[in-house]
Amino acid sequence: MGIFKKSTGLELNRRTDTTISVTVPPNNPDFTSVAGYAHTLTVQQLTEELGTSANDGLSKNEAIRRLESHGENLLKGKEGVSALRVFVGQLANALTIVLVAAMALSFGVGDYVEGGVIAAVIVLNTTVGFFQEYRAEKTMDSLRQLSSPTAFVVRNGEGVAIPAKNVVPGDLVSIKVGDVVPADLRLVTVSNLEISEQLLTGESVPVAKNIDTYGSEQTDMPIGDRLNLCYASTIVTKGRGTGITIGTAMNTQIGRIAEAISGKKPATEEEDDRPWRTRTWDKIQYYLGLKTGTPLQIKLAKLAYFLFGCAIILILIVFAVAKFDITNEVVLYAIAAAIAIIPESLIAVLTLTMAAGTRKMAKEHVIVRKLDALENLGGVTDICSDKTGTLTLGQMSVQKFWLATDQPDAASEFSAELNPDAIEPRGNVLRDSDGSALDPKALPQAITQAVLVASLCNVATVRKNLKGQWKSTGDPTEVALQVFATKLGLGRPDLTGEGPEAEERVLRPAMGKVIDYGIPEHERIRFADGEEKKKEKRFDLKAEFPFSSDLKRMSTVYIDKKNDDHAIVLIKGAAERILDASIDYLPLPEAEPTKTAPLTPEVREAFMAKYESLASQGLRVIGLARRNITREQAGIITREEAEKDFTFLALAGISDPPRPETLGAVRACKAAGIVVHMLTGDHISTARAIAQAVEIIGPDAPKSAVMTAQEFDALTDKEIDALPELPLVIARCAPETKVRMIHAGKRRGKHLSMSGDGVNDSPALKLAPVGIAMGMAGSDVAKDASDLVLTDDNFDSIRVAVSEGRRLFANIQRFILHLLTTNVAEVLLLIVGLCFQDVQDRSVFPLSPIGVLWVNMLTSSPPAFGLGLEKAPPDLMRKPPHNVKDGVFSWPVILDCLSYGVVMGGTCLINFVIVVYGRARSTVFATLIIQILLYAWELKSFDRSMFSLTPGRPFYKDLWANQVLFWSVLGGMVSVVLPIYIPGFNNRVFYQAAIGWEWGLVVGMSIVFIVWCEIWKILRKPLYRRWTPPPVQADNWAASQSSTVASSENRNEKV
Repeated sequence: MGIFKKSTGLELNRRTDTTISVTVPPNNPDFTSVAGYAHTLTVQQLTEELGTSANDGLSKNEAIRRLESHGENLLKGKEGVSALRVFVGQLANALTIVLVAAMALSFGVGDYVEGGVIAAVIVLNTTVGFFQEYRAEKTMDSLRQLSSPTAFVVRNGEGVAIPAKNVVPGDLVSIKVGDVVPADLRLVTVSNLEISEQLLTGESVPVAKNIDTYGSEQTDMPIGDRLNLCYASTIVTKGRGTGITIGTAMNTQIGRIAEAISGKKPATEEEDDRPWRTRTWDKIQYYLGLKTGTPLQIKLAKLAYFLFGCAIILILIVFAVAKFDITNEVVLYAIAAAIAIIPESLIAVLTLTMAAGTRKMAKEHVIVRKLDALENLGGVTDICSDKTGTLTLGQMSVQKFWLATDQPDAASEFSAELNPDAIEPRGNVLRDSDGSALDPKALPQAITQAVLVASLCNVATVRKNLKGQWKSTGDPTEVALQVFATKLGLGRPDLTGEGPEAEERVLRPAMGKVIDYGIPEHERIRFADGEEKKKEKRFDLKAEFPFSSDLKRMSTVYIDKKNDDHAIVLIKGAAERILDASIDYLPLPEAEPTKTAPLTPEVREAFMAKYESLASQGLRVIGLARRNITREQAGIITREEAEKDFTFLALAGISDPPRPETLGAVRACKAAGIVVHMLTGDHISTARAIAQAVEIIGPDAPKSAVMTAQEFDALTDKEIDALPELPLVIARCAPETKVRMIHAGKRRGKHLSMSGDGVNDSPALKLAPVGIAMGMAGSDVAKDASDLVLTDDNFDSIRVAVSEGRRLFANIQRFILHLLTTNVAEVLLLIVGLCFQDVQDRSVFPLSPIGVLWVNMLTSSPPAFGLGLEKAPPDLMRKPPHNVKDGVFSWPVILDCLSYGVVMGGTCLINFVIVVYGRARSTVFATLIIQILLYAWELKSFDRSMFSLTPGRPFYKDLWANQVLFWSVLGGMVSVVLPIYIPGFNNRVFYQAAIGWEWGLVVGMSIVFIVWCEIWKILRKPLYRRWTPPPVQADNWAASQSSTVASSENRNEKV
């Protein structure tokens, strides 16, 4: 039970306060009615109405219950995948059109058996294709939703990121710059919060928010004037805040608007005044798949309709050879020729392959938002990556702390002991000169002043949750500074009285409100965890100027209640920017902590030397400074006025080690011919140290390989284009620098991927061929502009994505080659077969229409899908990127298709000639199917023998590795006997008969075809040399890169 104490009342020694962890019943179970008057309620009233806490939010169990009872936070009527569109797409394609025409011709000539079979094939193909594509589309849609806007909520006192659709009424939600507000919120805390509500009110100027409570007489005030509320789908443009959810889904303001206009034409949609012919043609193209989908899907759709036109030409050729004497046999021959040229399963196999690829990438922490990215990833030549949290762990800790002094022998440098858990404020801070530990209860005044800046000029939080685990919110850099300040007893909650540890909470037991039995307040039962007195609120925040990626600094203005004379302005940021804003310093900070001296150029140079020394150790260095202003200025001072005339106090060196897997990932990229660039906001020395640690640059890298954004942006486009290579490292990078980097890469013919997380990164992400947003640290605006989202913010996930993109690209080429080769063989067989006529001068068709359908749909499709699932070969990431301009239909693919197709069709034709007066059609049918199935195994590698796919490994193990392909081939070989030997089925449907000795010809010609495949793989290497980029020398890449740049610079100097 615990130990009871009798001091100020009866107290229970428990780990946590049970009134927080239990479910609190709301006063108003009808959450939907609260939204209308929430702006007139105080925070305490609202928490009682919704049964929540302004500090700890809902319990996780209660959030689950509310999600089940109130549904997901999604607008109705916005379906991700339309079943009707998928079904119409199945009907409106070249295959179905050709089959419908073939069915009509069959019924027209009285061949009801064949017409019925083709009708059944149409129904089967449409049904199977519909379910396959619909499931694939739903899979891709669900994966895309994983990268949908997220919400940062507090549940059980712990901050967690969840999909925005899981926000429920009563949730405590935190919002910051760049976030899309996930639901309608009643604000509880704000800090310079401004929100763009143009979507709702049409007002283009962001609205400044507050937490004031309105009177009950203002219940019906316009939504735009309710400054203590923010609304779903609006965007945070400045500051931060927290709020309690008062409306979700259709109960939000945007939901009410959507409901009001449901079934009506949106007011914002302009009238389409184009001619009706143009509108009709656009709709036809849309349903035919010529206007929707990825570039590859559109290209394949166009190919299908081109082949449809070719099918019509083939029909006319068959009719012309028959001198337009259209008999039943001629019609059957024409139908067979028309069906033969169409790769019926091409689009379906592509959709299934892409769905499987996106599903696999999701398991590797990469969410595909746009399918175009799958086509572009394999051609990426350069990866532009952030450093913090992507190349590095993002687990920052203050490792060095230096009080700014001009006394070189002064004992002013300190080191902090590091913990395995970077956010646990445990460990000593040691003086480097003698190893003595600082006592948090007796800190020197100079150290206190500097640490106060780290603590108060900071929006991160560090606290224990109800389970006793340390949790943090905010930017990793600020978290590290907050942890350091907390180690020294100067955490922000201790100084400002904010946060659950210090705020007075309104607590109610699980069964309802506290019943007052007349017991005095001081005699009531309390919990031991809550016995500490409410902390004194010494510092009062008056203004906050958030971190700006352009200014590289942030500042805050506080009133110190222990000092009535003045207010203080605290600033932190990039050390050089803080020095620029400073005019003096403390020459003897510990001996004379109040005596300042002018910051002369010589002193600045000494401070910058110390800055460079810390940065060269791979530390992110933050400058700290403060100044005094009058109390009257505190609430009205502008940023320009506030951020000047500071006293420079200290430098904090923050360590952020590279991820263990980053070095291997960078080496793998180099081996694949991919150049890795690091674009970071850190100082150039820090950036260089980390880049060398992960081998982005070598120790002898030329000067042009590492630049600051200021140096890069100062160059004209011509000067950038004249550089031997684009810089490998850009320090102090601004969002505009990323945009210039993309333009520079495009002018060089490079195919870049760009990563980013901030709102300002969205133009670069949208402009880049492959934009990659960070899923953990990224803003919703950045995610919306990206093609891919990394759920773990890990650079190695980018490497995995590129590797998977290459695998998918190669597999798409494999199954396209497989399907089109079959079509080439069939067309060759049927067109040359026109030359063989019977005694009545009628052409004898080598394959029946149903036989062609069997080959194309039942024989070719399963192996083609199996090829789409083929694993990446071992050397995939040791080859250079493919040319994205060529696409999948490169010259090697076209020539391979013709080479394999002609031999496949030729060997089948030879068998037809040998057995032309016997059971030739069955022999051709069996030969073609066996060759198609064996050909699928040959395509496991474009240039290696099927019998030596992996050096030193038995080939049958490689064949077994892809079991979908393996069983597709074996199943196809077994099924070939059905149309040949089943009575009635063989002669009435396929127009063929059982064979015996002809199997020898089938095996013989199949061996001939396999031999040709092996020979062609040898011949194609020298033939395709002009289209094959030179192999990458992985081990010497960095050295060759550096030597190339250096030699180019030497040449330029000589000129």
